[in-house]
Amino acid sequence: MDKTRILEEIRRLAKANGGKPPGVAVFERETGVRNSDWFPHLWVRWGDAVVEAGYEANTLQAAYSKDFLVA
Repeated sequence: MDKTRILEEIRRLAKANGGKPPGVAVFERETGVRNSDWFPHLWVRWGDAVVEAGYEANTLQAAYSKDFLVA
């Protein structure tokens, strides 16, 4: 799989989604490009591909504090 094509597809899908890059599952469904086509020889993490395409990678949601959960 060509790295340039994957980056172009990320940008195309992000543009169609109001600037938000796709997750890996949406990307695979929309393009037919499988995880095995890019992992690990092009990128180790999907977020690395998203960043290389010019977008910010998603961040994990922080855990709730104990005080919040007790309340």
